[in-house]
Amino acid sequence: MRKSGVWLEKGELFFHNGLNIFVNRVSERFDLPKHEHDFIEICYVWSGSGFHYIGEETIRVSQGDLFFLPVGVSHIFRPSSPNAKEPLLIVNCIFEEKLFRFLTSILPAEYGLYRFRRLAAEPGRWLRMREKSGEFGRLFDSLHAEFESKRTGFETMLVGLLLQLLIGMERAMEPEAAGTAAVPDRIERALRHIREHLQIRLTLAQVARHAGIGERQLQRDLTAWTGLSFSALLQKERIDRSRELLADPSLSSLTVADVAARCGLPDLKRFHRLFKQATGMTPGQFRETTR
Repeated sequence: MRKSGVWLEKGELFFHNGLNIFVNRVSERFDLPKHEHDFIEICYVWSGSGFHYIGEETIRVSQGDLFFLPVGVSHIFRPSSPNAKEPLLIVNCIFEEKLFRFLTSILPAEYGLYRFRRLAAEPGRWLRMREKSGEFGRLFDSLHAEFESKRTGFETMLVGLLLQLLIGMERAMEPEAAGTAAVPDRIERALRHIREHLQIRLTLAQVARHAGIGERQLQRDLTAWTGLSFSALLQKERIDRSRELLADPSLSSLTVADVAARCGLPDLKRFHRLFKQATGMTPGQFRETTR
C-alpha cells in the first residue's frame, strides 16, 4: 500500500492469532522500496555492512548497529555491494505500538526506562545505538530462536525478551563522559520526585531539597543532563504524562479535564495550548489517534 509516495507496510500482514510481535532475519537488496510502518520496529545489523536511509538521512551501518523506528518513519537498508557473497543481514523485531506503550508505562517509576520513554514519546523520533560487547546480538538471537521454535510459552518469552531489549537500550543511552558518574544518581532522584508529584505545584527549591543538592547545582545538572531548564523540563514531563494517560485504554473514562488535573495543569485552556504546541494535536485528537 502506498502513502504519499512511500510504501506503507501494515502490521496485519505480520501479526496473526492475537500475537502482536513478529521477528525475522532478512538479507537486504537493492530492489526493495523505501517504506514506513503502522507498527514499531527495532532492527539490528546482524552481519555485513551497508547504508540505512532514514527520512532524509543516510547512515553507514555495520554489524552491531541497532535502530528504534517509531510508527510513520520512512527507511530502507541497502548493502554496500551487490555481491551475494557480502550480504547485509538484518534482524527485525516488530510489534504494535500499544504493546510498547504497555511495556513502558506498566512499571512503576522506580523501575526506570526514563530516558527511553521520554525520547521515544516524541513524534517521529527514531534512535540509533551501537552495542559494546554483543549484548544486542545475543538478545536478537534469542528473540529469533523463540519466534521460530514456537515452543510452549514462546509468546510470553518474546514479551520478556523485548522488555530486556528496551532496558538494554535504556542503558546504552546513559552518558559515559568522565567525571559525570555522580550526576545520574542525584538527577534520577530529582526526576523521580518530579514524576511522582506532577499533580501538585512543584518548585526548584522543593526538588533540590529532595535530591539533597543546592538549587543552582540542580539547575546546572538538569540543563546538562536534559538540555532543559527546570520549568521547561517540568512542563515537558507533564505533557508526556498526559500523553500516557490519554493513550491508556483502561483510562478512557477520564475526561480531558481529569487528565489535565492529574498532570498538574488544571487550567484547561493552558493545557490545550501547551499540548498542541508539543504534539500538533489537541488532547481529544491525540486520544482518537491512539485508539
